[in-house]
Amino acid sequence: MSTDGDEEDQMVKLNVKVPARLLEELDELSAELNYPNRSEFIREVLRDTTEPILTPGAKEGVSAGYADVASGRTMSVSEARDRLGLAETDERAEE
Repeated sequence: MSTDGDEEDQMVKLNVKVPARLLEELDELSAELNYPNRSEFIREVLRDTTEPILTPGAKEGVSAGYADVASGRTMSVSEARDRLGLAETDERAEE
């Protein structure tokens, strides 16, 4: 293993056993999506499932929303409609 670069960037080998049919499906999907090889496809799938997909601003918004819920700073849909002066039915749905 190379020692160049950050520890996080170093590649390590991972051996995983999967059913033959799953491997066939992975190979078919990676070919359809034009990945150069199986390993790159699996790395991308792992990145997608482990790395956050929210921007920092979105993360802050989500955190603020959870804080509002935890502290009781929420309202029901009917309360929000009343507060905003909206009718009980969504007029856009009727268009």
